[in-house]
Amino acid sequence: MPGCYFFVGNGEAGTPGACMVHNPGYDFNDDLIEPAAAFWAQLVRERLASA
Repeated sequence: MPGCYFFVGNGEAGTPGACMVHNPGYDFNDDLIEPAAAFWAQLVRERLASA
């Protein structure tokens, strides 16, 4: 099944929390949850509108 995967930015390399998941130093920026969810919702709306 085709799918989509994207990275939600979590800072510049070398800044606190800016590492890949499954790293003990990872600290997700909770302020990114709302804009990332809105992006996904818009992506789905556009995809469904063209189906």
